[in-house]
Amino acid sequence: MSHLPPYNEHLLRDFGGASLALAVVVLCAAVATMERRPVLTALTSYLVSSVAHLLFHASYLEPLSAASAAGFLTLLGTAVLLPAALVWPAADGTVFREPDPAGRPSAP
Repeated sequence: MSHLPPYNEHLLRDFGGASLALAVVVLCAAVATMERRPVLTALTSYLVSSVAHLLFHASYLEPLSAASAAGFLTLLGTAVLLPAALVWPAADGTVFREPDPAGRPSAP
């Protein structure tokens, strides 16, 4: 048994496109705006995606050795823990700025 389901080109291309789109959102939030709401939205979106990815692969560990499975889950778990750790400072509003009431970005 493979540790992955059968190859599906359409699904792979859709997942790749969605991952690239998510990367654009994360980069724009972190680099372009640095405002709390876009950063929090991007981090939460990435967190949801990472959790889904971890859960999927955690169900396909049977053919892997214990060491390989542990390394794989550690890598995927890091992709969950990093955005989870960053959500808290983004949510409390002390790290990222708020836009002014007129919708214009506030001064740094």
